[in-house]
Formats: sequence, structure tokens, C-alpha cells
Amino acid sequence: MNSPGERPRFDHLLHYVPDVPEAVAAYRAAGLPAHTNDARDGFQNGGWRLDARYVEILTVTDHTALPRSRFERGVRLLEPAIEALPGPAGPLTFAVDVADAHATAARLRAAGHRVEVLEIELAEHGISFVEVFVVDGPPWWPFFITCTPSGEELVADLPPGAFERGPHDLTGLVVSAPEPEAAARALGELLGLPAEGTRVPLPGAAVTFERVGDDPHTGRDAAGGHGRLTAIGLDGADGADTYRAVELHGLRVRYRA
Repeated sequence: MNSPGERPRFDHLLHYVPDVPEAVAAYRAAGLPAHTNDARDGFQNGGWRLDARYVEILTVTDHTALPRSRFERGVRLLEPAIEALPGPAGPLTFAVDVADAHATAARLRAAGHRVEVLEIELAEHGISFVEVFVVDGPPWWPFFITCTPSGEELVADLPPGAFERGPHDLTGLVVSAPEPEAAARALGELLGLPAEGTRVPLPGAAVTFERVGDDPHTGRDAAGGHGRLTAIGLDGADGADTYRAVELHGLRVRYRA
């Protein structure tokens, strides 16, 4: 279990695509007002921000330039998740905000996990963060992040209208797995949040597990038998029996019916 001070909560989802502007246009057409950032040093991203939480849409634009990027090591650590995608695009993993990522890394090592720690400073924005990747688990397993200032502090300092949130709320993530209850227990142990059957109540976006084949849109091609992050639920659709869904570049988006 985690230490009482870790306070895990959903931070952001990583959605890998071949073309960020094209994917952003699809998000906007689906009612999710994403934006595009400029490409730099072989890397480009964009995103849909809700509050401190967001979906990051990312790609590598030039592999030869990537070694110049401060995100190069992080992209390398994401390669197993990229390679596990059944197509050219899709959700990779998600970040979990914790109070002290170094303390979380120590806990995970004590539990027998192998971890990689990244420290990145964005001096031009006055932001730094520490990321902890668990490298001995399924490719979709989350990484942990601590930002300085925190995401809440950054959003609180933004002027009104600084970003488009849109009418929807992201309420959950969906993972397709061969054994949903076992996968939920394993994630719960990693996060220090007891699983509730096939659901892990992560604040900010609960994680629901579905058996491979339960949903023809999300159950196919579970990566290597370890499962695969497949969908997000909006406005509670992740926990609903009926919903409508669209696919955005390999990511299923569920809306309440």
C-alpha cells in the first residue's frame, strides 16, 4: 500500500498519434476542445485540458532530432507501450500525481519493482517535474509525477478563458484485460488504492477493467495478455451499462447515451 502522504490522483492520459494537428481536429469535431503546440526537437504535443487534469496528444516528428529534446528519455521509456499498440495510434498510459515522486519511487523499489526516475525542468515556464516509470509491469501501467508548482497551482494562476474546457468531464479510464479482477487488484496495489471488484477508485478518473471480448470495440488485441488501455469515459459513461462511443485515432471515447 502507499504511504498516507502520497495522495494519488489522475493527472493526465497520453494519446500517441502519427499527426497531432489531425488528431486535435478530430477531438474538436467530437466536442473536446483540444489544442496543438508547436513541434520542437523532433517532438510535438497538444492536448485537451479540463482543469489540473488533461489528455496529452503526442508524437515523434523526427527521430533524428529527438536526442536534442528534453523529452527524449521519456519517449524512450514509452516505446514498449507504443510498440504494444495494435495500430499506428492509441492511448499509451496515464500519469498519477503524487505528493513526492521520489518517495513513491522508494516505496516501489522496496516492493520489488524496477523503476526509472526522470527529472525535467521547463525553466522558460517556471515549472519542473519528477516522473517515476515502473519498467517491470504491463506497458499500460501508469507512471507517477510530481510537479512544482502543482497542477492545481498552475491552473489557479491562469486568467479566465486561458483554455477551453468544453461541456464534458473526463470521469474514467477503461482497460481491457484477460482477467479484469486480477488486473484491478494489481493496479490497486501499485497505487495503494484497494480495488473494488473490477474498478480502482483513482480520484480524478476511476479505472474500470473489462474482460477481453466484452466490448468488440475495446476488447480486441489485448497486448501480450497483459491488457491494454482502450477508452475514456465522459460524464460517467465509463460506469454506465449503455453509452455511445466514437473512436479518435485509436482511442475510444464513451459518452452517456
